[in-house]
Amino acid sequence: MTAKLPTWKCIMNKDVIKQIADLRILVGFLGEKNQQNWWSSSFLTPSAKTYLNPIFPRTLLQAQHRGITAAATLVHDEVIGVGATYHLFRMPESIELELDRLFQATPADHYLAVIKDTQTAREQLQALAGNSQDVKEGPILVGDYRPDDLVNLIQQVSAGYLAAFQNDVRCYPFMREAA
Repeated sequence: MTAKLPTWKCIMNKDVIKQIADLRILVGFLGEKNQQNWWSSSFLTPSAKTYLNPIFPRTLLQAQHRGITAAATLVHDEVIGVGATYHLFRMPESIELELDRLFQATPADHYLAVIKDTQTAREQLQALAGNSQDVKEGPILVGDYRPDDLVNLIQQVSAGYLAAFQNDVRCYPFMREAA
């Protein structure tokens, strides 16, 4: 008899990983200090690219992703708390590893067109979010983390961030770890 792996170790569909990566870049960009100022980083600005490129010439996007993820994680964890929860910037380890691989293999200028300005980034976020939702400030529970429902959960997370950015409030969508 084969042992069943815990759900957090399941290999994710590459399309879902790409969707999470896209959402991280968009929310990371919109939350930076030059945009909505949710966190005090500037990893996705042209000046950061100029500074980071000599240090990380082959993995610039991966370095930017790690920087923005660290900055956003600190803020999210402070508001949501750390424990049996996940949020856009702190997902199960299997997803984090897949995201890191994706950003390592992606050219540095891949996201330039979608984060060239706030309006373009919001339009891209709207495409991921689908229908907008009512906005609430603070931590927002979108449901229990289940790999088979991750596409729906990510869409709800996208809609929460979109509504927050459109209404100039700070909301932090999160998922509970399923028991």
